[in-house]
Amino acid sequence: MAKFDKFMHGAPILNGNNTIPGLKLTKELNDLIPKIFKAVKDFGCDYPPTIVEKLRYDEISEIAAYGGFPCRYPHWRWGMEYEELQKGYELNLHRIYEMVVNTTPVYLYCLESNSLLDDVTVVAHALGHADFFKNNIFFSQTSQNMMNELANHGTRIRRYMARWGAERVTAFLDQLLRIETLIDPAKAWERKHVDDLLRTTKEDRDFKFAPRLKVAEGHDYMEPYLNPPEWIKKNQDNINKSEVAAELGVLTESTKDIFGFIRDNAPLKPWQADIVDMLYEETMYFAPQRMTKMLNEGWASYIDFNMMARQGMASWGQKEGASAGIIEYSIHKMGVLGGKYSMNPYKLGFSLFLDIEDRWNKGKFGVEWEECQDYETRKNWDKKLNLGHEKVFEVRKYYDDVTALIEFFTPELCEEYEFFEWKLEPNGEYVLASRDHKKIKKQLIRKYVNGGLPEIKLADHNHKGKGYLMLEHAWEGRSLHHPYVKGVLNALSYLWKNEVFLTSKSENQDEIIYWCPEGSSDFDDEKNVTVLSREEYEDLRS
Repeated sequence: MAKFDKFMHGAPILNGNNTIPGLKLTKELNDLIPKIFKAVKDFGCDYPPTIVEKLRYDEISEIAAYGGFPCRYPHWRWGMEYEELQKGYELNLHRIYEMVVNTTPVYLYCLESNSLLDDVTVVAHALGHADFFKNNIFFSQTSQNMMNELANHGTRIRRYMARWGAERVTAFLDQLLRIETLIDPAKAWERKHVDDLLRTTKEDRDFKFAPRLKVAEGHDYMEPYLNPPEWIKKNQDNINKSEVAAELGVLTESTKDIFGFIRDNAPLKPWQADIVDMLYEETMYFAPQRMTKMLNEGWASYIDFNMMARQGMASWGQKEGASAGIIEYSIHKMGVLGGKYSMNPYKLGFSLFLDIEDRWNKGKFGVEWEECQDYETRKNWDKKLNLGHEKVFEVRKYYDDVTALIEFFTPELCEEYEFFEWKLEPNGEYVLASRDHKKIKKQLIRKYVNGGLPEIKLADHNHKGKGYLMLEHAWEGRSLHHPYVKGVLNALSYLWKNEVFLTSKSENQDEIIYWCPEGSSDFDDEKNVTVLSREEYEDLRS
């Protein structure tokens, strides 16, 4: 219970350089690390400086529970995630071999109980992740100093807890965490354009002035209380950004970025607005990881495969020779790439890169290839272009999960790697349900669009002319999960201080409208949200 309490209260576990002091690396691994680094770099990878440490499972679970950053703000969710990881390990449901943190330098934590071959594998694997973090364009707007920034966020939130009460601040955090997925990662580029222009704007530019509360004559001592300098500055910054955004034609309308809209427009107290700023920044930092989960893991798996199997690294440090190492590596790889019936993202991403490499080596692309309908010709096709290495590095740089699936999930790949639709029978056995490539591709894309989450857009921020929020669910064949919807709408109503509506469809595809008239900071959401038919909504509006 003490361990759980520590996480509930966010006790810091850092030491000096913002990392858990790791266990001493074995001499064998320490001697091999420079060789692994060189081999991966010679292969073509370009990764930041990387620090390798070994941790016990409880320590690596602590870091994983915090999303890789144990310096974050105190909240009960970290304790729950830690307990889940620990129980999974104890029940042999899963095992964390390594943890990679996207900062500069990159921190790689290896599990203490790993064998030497496991460690060699995960170091090569992690350097693939590090290369992906540095070079994939969807990570180009993320801060590389996030360890320190998150530590700063944690310190500020602890101060607010000390001043306003831990329970009050935690209740506010609970509401924000309910809407953390309602973002649009593309807004990161738009905001960067605005910030870049602001940095180059002359100081004497004629911006509107932030509004100030009037101080009665003879009561000048009230000025810093009625118009706190930090609050005035924040308002002025928002005005400046709004004006520049209008000039650029960006950030003028909120669509999917509902969290960002709340951040910029909700009637919040200064301490609340600061916390919203911090959590929005954190959410946008983690967004690219959700957008590239399959491709990122596939790339790291592709790199460790090339190092361990193709370049013979599996034999490094093995007393029994290469054969023993490659057998152990193959068994480990089969475990990671398993899950024939579940569309394992590791296997899917890895298979995509292998297939792309093979196709571009043999010239299986372009008009000539697409127009060829002869089975034997296509089967034996080999132009010997040897462009595979160049192409996979291009894909790692410019694609996310959805765009990669759209372009590279071919019928041939679907057949070769048996990415079929399977059905679980009552007797516990799986049977083949469909080999239809188009259907399977469509299902996969839907799974990865928006991280598999429903797409919710802000349609009107002044609905009925009364400042109500009107949201729209982009229907794609799946109904919304009612308890989750009610929690999200309750949180939005609580933050917006006004009514919130959401249009969607029922399982019968009848139009329904969720209505939250008054949000609450507690978790009793059922009383606050009503599901209306179109007719009931029209009656309500009238």
